[in-house]
Amino acid sequence: MKNIRILLMSLILLFGGNYLLAQDQPKIDSLFQVLRTSKQDTNKVLLLYELSREFFNNDIVGSEKYANRALFLSEKLGYKRGIALSYTNLGIINYYKAIYGVALSYHERSLELMSEIGDKKGMAGSHNNKGAVYTQQANYSKAIEEYLNSLRIMEDISNEEGMGKSYNNIGLVYYLQGNYPEAKNYYLKALEIFRKRGDKARVSDILNNMGLIAYEEGDYDGSLEFHMNSLETRRTLGNNRGQATSYTNIGDVYAATEGFEKALEYQKKALAIQEELGDKKGMLSSMKGIGTVYSLTGKKEEALEYMNEVLELSTEIGANRELRDAYNEISNIYTDMGKYEEALKYKAKYSEIKDTLFSEQTVEIASNIEAKFENEKKAKEIEILRKENEIQDLELARNRLLIIASIGGLFLAIIFIIIFARINRDKRKAMQLLQKQNENILKQKEEKEVLLKEIHHRVKNNLQVINSLIRLQCAYTDDQEALDLFDECQNRIISMALIHEKMYEAHDLNNINIKEYVSQLAGNLLRSYRLNQRINLDVEVFTEQLSLDTLVPLGLLLNELISNSLKHAFEGREEGTITVKLSKNEENLFELYVGDNGVGLPRDFSIKSANTLGMELIETLTDQLDGTITRMPEEGSYFKILFKGLEQQRADIRNAMKSESDLAA
Repeated sequence: MKNIRILLMSLILLFGGNYLLAQDQPKIDSLFQVLRTSKQDTNKVLLLYELSREFFNNDIVGSEKYANRALFLSEKLGYKRGIALSYTNLGIINYYKAIYGVALSYHERSLELMSEIGDKKGMAGSHNNKGAVYTQQANYSKAIEEYLNSLRIMEDISNEEGMGKSYNNIGLVYYLQGNYPEAKNYYLKALEIFRKRGDKARVSDILNNMGLIAYEEGDYDGSLEFHMNSLETRRTLGNNRGQATSYTNIGDVYAATEGFEKALEYQKKALAIQEELGDKKGMLSSMKGIGTVYSLTGKKEEALEYMNEVLELSTEIGANRELRDAYNEISNIYTDMGKYEEALKYKAKYSEIKDTLFSEQTVEIASNIEAKFENEKKAKEIEILRKENEIQDLELARNRLLIIASIGGLFLAIIFIIIFARINRDKRKAMQLLQKQNENILKQKEEKEVLLKEIHHRVKNNLQVINSLIRLQCAYTDDQEALDLFDECQNRIISMALIHEKMYEAHDLNNINIKEYVSQLAGNLLRSYRLNQRINLDVEVFTEQLSLDTLVPLGLLLNELISNSLKHAFEGREEGTITVKLSKNEENLFELYVGDNGVGLPRDFSIKSANTLGMELIETLTDQLDGTITRMPEEGSYFKILFKGLEQQRADIRNAMKSESDLAA
């Protein structure tokens, strides 16, 4: 149960009160009325910000729309506080869309601006939000660091509400680590603050968390009582997201006490709300709960179906804990079915990701052992030096007469020592100079890498601004044909922005994970078209390195081919598969194989004769990559593109220039 329920704790501590209440339609109408007559100033920024907050619980798309409008106007006015607040809202929205890297980036930028303008409460909120993202990613050491930073600031400004949030989040980390007494200790500190303030929403959330601990300790009656009390308050407040979480938790309690019919009823209620809200983390909880009930009641095939959906969604959003538990559950189901080979395969995957999640703890233990070893080593070195000094004293006393008799030889020895010392001093100075030069070279290299990454980061941000402008423009037209064109344009911009995001995130600019980029691009397109069919993605990439010059046209080419498949290939079909394969052949050419098993194209179809922008782009981008495109004679619609890539072209140019230089010489 622990791995499923953590999302609420992160949720309630990210926001102010408005996020926990139902959508206030009279307030929204009032805000719209003021917005229509407001000038393009900072007051309008705050109106847009409030609209984004009001839309959040029941319309996350609308919330993102108004957050982007607030950001655009704030940047136009140079209003730093408005920019920081907009970044906070966009970070929260991306957190609930399970796009954690983007969410963390927004919160980091919000923290920078809050620090710059001296807004301590805003700084504490940004630290808290970063901690919530790290908690979801199971990076507990960084999460607790951010929560403590937030707590210190809240204590400094005597903000009780913020202190209560920090206590709650610290309790969450202890809960996730299985330290239930400490978790309850911090929850009770938070509960005391929120009851004193009369904050029913926060109190209901803490009751939910106390219910989770009671469940883990085997007190199912107590757990059910906590969750029912929490659910009643959330219904009163109209908190749909909180109700879904309570339904999931109550379903788990009934499953543990073999009330399977009620367990299934509550889990399905939760899933319906979470699908409507687009809450992917919550969907993972409910789908796993439904799969568990089916498994316990002997319906193994149905259980496998839900657990595989958990596996797919966990992989998509990078939820490592849920991915680990899904592997383990599927392994157990296959064991119950007597399919031991499959069970062993999934158990191995479970062990692998489990090791990854605990690697941070292993590193910390190793660091402690290393520190202990270094301390013992230094103590032994000191003891050896002390013994050596004692021996030297004895030898000096014993050989004093010999030293006096050999004063002439000693004089010569001193001369040699002086000469040697001077040589050694010059050598040391030379080494220090060389070391300083190496440090300067390394520093310049690091500065260049940081500058390049910042350039990629700014390019990505500019593309996102363009994308936001297009999205805003969409809100002012009802022409479906124009909206479709805007969507295609946005997908092309996103494919380019994704490349620059990968360049910014890469530790080494020359080593971008090509497979991860292609998979994410295809996944973004699949979500963008919102098809009712079940579309599978078969992505295989055997190329480890491509330059940015090649990646940009390649990404746009993939965007056009996959978009064509999503738009036309699966009409009248319930499911289908889109295949993308990228490799290098024996002739040192890149080979891209893209297609679908859909309805197929007419036999007389030709890219050159097709009079559409998409096909014209495909042909242009293929030429840009110095390649050729061929339609494959297979069922469905498949294309093979052979291309050199701009890496090979540049190598050819360099070789040609070198040959000309040799001839001139």
